[in-house]
Amino acid sequence: MTPGNITFRTIVPTDADDILAIINYYIAHSTFYFSEAPLEKSSISDMLNARHVLPGYVVLNDSELIGFGYAYHFRPESTFSQTVKLTYWLKAGFTGKGIGSNLYNMLESELRMLKISSILVNISSENIASLNFHRALGYQECGNFKQAGYKNGRYFDLIWLQKFLH
Repeated sequence: MTPGNITFRTIVPTDADDILAIINYYIAHSTFYFSEAPLEKSSISDMLNARHVLPGYVVLNDSELIGFGYAYHFRPESTFSQTVKLTYWLKAGFTGKGIGSNLYNMLESELRMLKISSILVNISSENIASLNFHRALGYQECGNFKQAGYKNGRYFDLIWLQKFLH
């Protein structure tokens, strides 16, 4: 798919339906999103309301929402206040076009301004494109939980990567 005019804006609660559709696509068609059952809209609404001061953006292709990404707290304890987790998802057909890199650059820039020092991501070992994407952006493997996940009749590893922002 050829992108049109790609723009980014802050996630708002009315984006929940479009975000839900993207997530539920990956739930149904891959081991990339870990849930086995489709999510309900309330799950997305809760996620959007829990973000607090951390950045989150949607990606628009002309006026169509084709992706999103956001940072969230790694753990609730203040000991981990300078470490976040990051996630992003693009509709099938829009990956590999530089959109995710632009989104990550925006998120990482804003996280630096918030004095975040470390970003963690966890990825299915079957999601080779995402692993390569993150490694190309400077994320380094910091953990591999062998056969930790089981979905679609097979085991997969849960791979953690980390990037320092300082």
